Amino acid sequence: MAFLFSVLYPMLLGIPAMLLHESGHIMAAWVCGVKVKKVGLSRTGLYTVREAGPRWANICVSLAGPLFNLYLAVALQHIAPTFSWVNYVACMFNLLPIRNSDGSRLLALITHEEATA
Repeated sequence: MAFLFSVLYPMLLGIPAMLLHESGHIMAAWVCGVKVKKVGLSRTGLYTVREAGPRWANICVSLAGPLFNLYLAVALQHIAPTFSWVNYVACMFNLLPIRNSDGSRLLALITHEEATA
């Protein structure tokens, strides 16, 4: 039973980590003047659809989610170590350049290719 809890507990902590990640995108979009069209849930997790803004704003918005996870990981490492670890993993995973990830958007924006919001 302890093993099951040790596996399920971090998975459950992924839910607030994802919510806070998307909140980072939404807040950055608001600060950068980029309109958020939709926030939803798919089989791969939460997502945010926004209008295309200027390149600098798209970079900021794409970075905001992973950076908010990184901030939470560092800030909570002594208070909530498991939640901190989940946020480290969320940050790193979202920066990987895999299809429809923040990392792929950032790579496209940095290399001047067309990126989808």
